[in-house]
Amino acid sequence: MAQRKNTSNGSPKKFTRKPARKPVRKISKKQQRIYRRRRIVAVIVLLAVIAALCGLVYGVVRGVQAVSGSLSSSSSQSASATASASNDKSSASASQSAKPSESASTSKSATPSASESSTKAKNPGIPNCTASDVSLDLTADTTTVAQGGKVTFKVVIKHDSKRDCVIDASNASRILTITSGDNTVWRSDSCPVDSRQLLMTGSDKDTQTIAWNTTSTGSECQAENARTKVDPGTYVATLSVRDHEKIKSSPVTITVQ
Repeated sequence: MAQRKNTSNGSPKKFTRKPARKPVRKISKKQQRIYRRRRIVAVIVLLAVIAALCGLVYGVVRGVQAVSGSLSSSSSQSASATASASNDKSSASASQSAKPSESASTSKSATPSASESSTKAKNPGIPNCTASDVSLDLTADTTTVAQGGKVTFKVVIKHDSKRDCVIDASNASRILTITSGDNTVWRSDSCPVDSRQLLMTGSDKDTQTIAWNTTSTGSECQAENARTKVDPGTYVATLSVRDHEKIKSSPVTITVQ
């Protein structure tokens, strides 16, 4: 009996059994909803943490800025207070030394009033007032006074034109002069004073008072108690504006007894 030959080349093939596939686990709809909720909650928590961190960083930055601003403000206030105190001291000493004979007192003008400031610097195009723009009015509280007494003059600058203009209303520019014949006895500009620029518009009116203690002023600034009393007689007071001869008030006669 003939034997069956193996017709295949080499060793016989081994049979390998493939592992059985695990059954796929199906997730129920309820579990899917739970997983989605968990993811949503996780995202919300993450966003809340990020927002909290951002708020913390912002608060720290604002706090640093506030502290820095407070320190800067304190430094500037301290410097301003020091400068102000220094200016007050220098102004007081300058006032005592430069104006020993200041006998003029001022009062605010009635409404409407002129604008008092560094008007010329702020409005360089506004012209100076001329005789066509303003007029002066001078009155005295008394026309008869005893020797060594006091006469109080009310001096008024009125704006009469339609155009705006600037005028220096200080006692060094709007000058009260007391004369006796051809002799000048007293002037309000005998001592230096600060400029007082006024912007005159519409029906503006500036009113001041100047006191004359029936003394005479010399060629230099003197304290009031160092001045000589005038002799009894007739004196004439006139109000004028420096460098504007046409801007003058009517004269007022004063009798010193």
